[in-house]
Amino acid sequence: MNKLKLLPRWFRFVGLALILPTVIAFCYDPEISFGDVAIFSEPSGPLVFNVPSFFSTDVVIDGEEVGFSFVHMIKNNMANEILLTLMLLGTYFVAFSRIKGEDEFSNQLRLESMVNAILYNSVLLLILNFMTYDGLFLYVMISQLFSFLLIFSVIFALKVRKQRRALSYEE
Repeated sequence: MNKLKLLPRWFRFVGLALILPTVIAFCYDPEISFGDVAIFSEPSGPLVFNVPSFFSTDVVIDGEEVGFSFVHMIKNNMANEILLTLMLLGTYFVAFSRIKGEDEFSNQLRLESMVNAILYNSVLLLILNFMTYDGLFLYVMISQLFSFLLIFSVIFALKVRKQRRALSYEE
């Protein structure tokens, strides 16, 4: 049987340390985390950099408005990209790190949890597809990037906890 390549156990704590600040930042101001804070104005803040953009609109080259350009350098506030990267790394670390007493049974629990997470996440997306519109749907789609891993991690943790309680009652 192929053995899963999992991260060391301490990655779970690193993942939680990455997830918590991003969740707090999102609760504090969702536009900073996932929105474009400077849609109609020049981006501002300490995290504004010139970055390559693969599809740019309203591009001005040599004083002439081009309108649309493929690869072009733009100014962008990188706060939302940084927070999204931290959230994705954190959820990957939590989802794919070892648990105490990792064995074949925990691999089976992982597989069952992953199947359940796919089902629950798909149902959640289907429901939100018919309940959110316009710009709010963009938030739903961005949250779908890491919601699967969060749902998987919660289901897996609950199954492991239930199993450990059942073992402690047998003793």
